[in-house]
Amino acid sequence: MIKRYSKLFITLLKFKLSARLVYSYDFWSAFFADSMLFFVQLLTFSAIFSHVEQVNGWTINEVIVFIGTFTLIDGLTMATYFFGVITLPEKIRTGRLDIYITKPVNTLFYSTHDSMSPGSFMVCIAGIIMVLYGASKMGIEFSFGLLFGYIFLALMMFILMFSLSVILRSVAFWFVRIDSLMEIENQLIEFAFRVPGVVYKGFMKIILWVVLPYGLIATIQTQLLAGMMDPKTWLFVITITVTFFTIAVLLFKKGLSVYSSASS
Repeated sequence: MIKRYSKLFITLLKFKLSARLVYSYDFWSAFFADSMLFFVQLLTFSAIFSHVEQVNGWTINEVIVFIGTFTLIDGLTMATYFFGVITLPEKIRTGRLDIYITKPVNTLFYSTHDSMSPGSFMVCIAGIIMVLYGASKMGIEFSFGLLFGYIFLALMMFILMFSLSVILRSVAFWFVRIDSLMEIENQLIEFAFRVPGVVYKGFMKIILWVVLPYGLIATIQTQLLAGMMDPKTWLFVITITVTFFTIAVLLFKKGLSVYSSASS
């Protein structure tokens, strides 16, 4: 199963890459646009830390790792499933989902990975550079275990972002317009990007760590490098990721059972 979908993923990626290279402007535009966004955010935090030394135990170095990690996750999502996922409501509303249902592959996988943007992989390079720079300023030496842990958590957050995106857009199976939900999602992601998860307290932490856990996306990996991860936090992250992925898959399947195709 894994081998089969790996081949499909690589095939789709090659197809999109060749198509993007025909229009080189489109290939590079995503890289420059996203890179500038994160660069501006880095400048914003630099301005803040010019007046304070720490924010809830984090110095500017942890924040650099935080922004780099968010950049890395964002690049991965944009390059793989982002553009496929955001068009799910339109595919459902217009009946275009019929095309994916009739294919002999998993409908959720194919419908969310049909619009990959390989140019966004370049954004990941900027993210990795920021993470390495921030980690070096923190005096961190990457051991195999630490590197494996960071990559594992990044993969978990990549899956969590996918799950949250699918859950919110699967509502389109029952409601024609979900613009308000999409606006809420955009605001939460923007807020989580601007405010590290270690700052959240009380009700806000419950919302952004448990109910809609966007606050975990880049915070957890930074906590690992800063030596702030304990076994309970590891268990919490894995549980949250598995739970939301399961909900996403089941909700999408339930949606397919009530889906009215274009031919019906």
